[in-house]
Amino acid sequence: MSRPIVRVLVIIVVVAVLLAGAGGAFIWWKLGQIKERLVHNLGDAIGAQVQISSLDLDPWKGELHAAGISLTNQRPEAPWDSAAISQVTVHFHLGDLLSRTLPVTIDVASWNIVLHPASAGAGGSASSDNSFAPSSEAPSRGRVQVTAINAHDGNAEIDLANGRKVTIQDISFQSADNGGGVWNTQLTASVITAGTLQAGPVSLQLRGDSEKVTFSDLRANCGNGVVTGDGSYALAAPHDATVNLKADAVPVSMLVAIDWQMKLAGDVTGELHYTSSDAGADAKGNFTMDHAKFNVLPMLSTVTQMVGLPDISNVEVDKATAGYEWKGGTLNLDNIDVRKDGVAWIQGNAIVGADNQVDAHLRLYLPTTVTSKWPQMQSAVFTQEMNDPASGSYHGADVHVTGTPDHLQEDLTPRLVAAGLNQGTQLMNQGSDMINQAAKGATDVLNNLLGK
Repeated sequence: MSRPIVRVLVIIVVVAVLLAGAGGAFIWWKLGQIKERLVHNLGDAIGAQVQISSLDLDPWKGELHAAGISLTNQRPEAPWDSAAISQVTVHFHLGDLLSRTLPVTIDVASWNIVLHPASAGAGGSASSDNSFAPSSEAPSRGRVQVTAINAHDGNAEIDLANGRKVTIQDISFQSADNGGGVWNTQLTASVITAGTLQAGPVSLQLRGDSEKVTFSDLRANCGNGVVTGDGSYALAAPHDATVNLKADAVPVSMLVAIDWQMKLAGDVTGELHYTSSDAGADAKGNFTMDHAKFNVLPMLSTVTQMVGLPDISNVEVDKATAGYEWKGGTLNLDNIDVRKDGVAWIQGNAIVGADNQVDAHLRLYLPTTVTSKWPQMQSAVFTQEMNDPASGSYHGADVHVTGTPDHLQEDLTPRLVAAGLNQGTQLMNQGSDMINQAAKGATDVLNNLLGK
C-alpha cells in the first residue's frame, strides 16, 4: 500500500474518531441538560421548591429515573401545599436528543398531595392568573416537552375550613397533550371520604387549557346510589366555577353528621347546581327522599297521639320533598312537602340566616276524619281545608317558628290550648320543649349539610 493511501486512511480514521467523540460529547451534554431542565422546568411550571433524592440516567433505554421527590408550594394563590412522589420515570428517544425540542412521557408511582381551596381574591388582584396554563411560547433550543403523564397509586388530602377534610385514595390518571395547549385526562379513584360521605369507585374526564379546567362524566358510587355530574373552573380572575351534580338513591346517612344517622333514614335523589367566583358562591336545587323516616319531630308525634293517631316517629313516610337555595350564608327551603297518608302532612318554607336566625312558615294538616271529632279545634285552629284525590280530606293549621336554634318559639301550642283541647295542659308543658328540640335538630342537620 503506498504512503499516500495510508495517509488518507489515517486522516479518515482520525476525522471519524473526532466526529464520533464530538457527537458523543454533544449527546452526553444533551443528556446532562435533561436532568437540569426537568428539575428547573418543573419548579417553574408549578411554582414550587423541588428536591430530588436520587436521579439516574439510562441513555440506552431512554429513561431517566428520579426517586424521593418532594415539592413545596411557593405560590400562595395556588390551591395546594405540598406533594411527595416516590418514583418518576421519564421516557425519551435517543434520536430526539439532537432536536430543538425533546418530547418526553412521564410515569409517576406512589404519590401524595395536600390541597386547599383557592381563597377568594387570592393575590389581591383581578388580573389574569394563568399559573397552571401550558406555555404558549415558541420552543427554545433544548426545551423539554412533556407529551403525556401516567400516574397511579396516589392519594390526596383537601383541607377545608373549620378543620374539615376530604381524602381521596388510590388515584390513577392518564393525561395527554392534544396540542394547542389542551390536555385531556382520565382519572379514577377508589374512595373519596368527606365527613360521613364515602364514595367509590369514582371516575371522571378532565380537560385543561390556558383558560379553564372542565370535568365531565363524573360517576361516584355512594352505597347503593350514585352521584353524577360535570363542572368547570376558570384559571383567570374572577375564577368563575360551576358544578352540576345529580344524586340517585344516595343514603341520607352519608349526608348528615354521625349524631343524626340514627334519627334520619332514607335515600336521597336530587340535584345541586353550584356557582362561585372570587366574589362569593351560591347553590340551589331540589331533593326527594325515598323510604324516608324521621325520628326528629317529637312534637308532631305528641300532637298526632293526642288526637288518636299513631305515633309516626321512625315510621316510613309516603313523601318527603323540598327545594333549596343557599346564598350569602342563608339557606332557603321551599316547597317542603312531608306526608304520611292518613296521619299527617306538613307543607311550607323555612329560612335559616347566616346569623342562625330561623323563620319558618309551615302548615300542619291532619285528616278531617280526625279533626272533625274535635269541633272546637277544627273551627279555631285547623281551619284550612284541603282535598287530596289519593289520600282524602285534610284540615290544616299554620305554624310560625322563629328564633335561634337554642331558643325557638312556635305559635301552635298556645292556640291548641286556647281551643280547649282536653290534653292542652300536657301539650303546653311538654310540647313546647319538644318542638324547640325538633326545630333545633332540623337546623343542626342543615348546618351539618352545609358544613357551617
